[in-house]
Amino acid sequence: MNKDTRVDWGPEIEEQFERQASWTLFFRNEIYRKIGLTKAKHILEIGCGMGTITKELRKRTSAKITSIDSDEEMIEVAKKRVDDVEFFVENVENLTLKDNKYDVVVFQYLLLWVKNPIKAMKEIYRVCKKKGHVAALAEPDYGGWVEYPEMNLGKKHIEYLREEGADPLAGRKILSYFESAGFKTEVSVIAQTWNQENLLCNIEEEWKRILNADLISQKEFDQLVRKEKDLINQNRRTIFIPVFTAIGRKS
Repeated sequence: MNKDTRVDWGPEIEEQFERQASWTLFFRNEIYRKIGLTKAKHILEIGCGMGTITKELRKRTSAKITSIDSDEEMIEVAKKRVDDVEFFVENVENLTLKDNKYDVVVFQYLLLWVKNPIKAMKEIYRVCKKKGHVAALAEPDYGGWVEYPEMNLGKKHIEYLREEGADPLAGRKILSYFESAGFKTEVSVIAQTWNQENLLCNIEEEWKRILNADLISQKEFDQLVRKEKDLINQNRRTIFIPVFTAIGRKS
């Protein structure tokens, strides 16, 4: 996660990262297979955050792993959570890493937070080895958010992300970003629809992000969550968001 805003990196944000990772696990497995993760010698993870994906990588490969994030506090948390990984504070738009060093580069929920994604991708191209792979494991596109009944949760997320300096439409742009940097690219999009169980587990946290951004009042939050849970328990609530993935190869 690459953003300048400072927040308290406590249990709540850790839980959010874990929830996001759980939503995308089923197609990360296929990406790992395609990029030859288990055969990699040196892996770079960008935007490691608190080490959620780092832990997964460490369990799946014996490769040397370097994980970076622009936030020093995040890095300090990740160091405590994952062993046998090199952690560094780095800005993806201005990497100090060597050219042609990594045979696999991965990141998740990164490009929506990067101020200059094409510059970032060119830096990634530079440090990736020839014939190496770069994988965007998941980049959501909130512009494709569909919900029924309409309660404006998707629109509030877009508003919140833009206020935080993020691009909520980053998902649809990743093919352009990868190709602009020089990668030969394969893009997929996953139709992520929450079932009743996932909705019940996550809906309050989704609205809490909107509340914490001061986009709704506490009274509105209480009313919306109550209405949400009533609809979900009646199995009448639908939420859908497209999540894009990309695999690039350096020629």
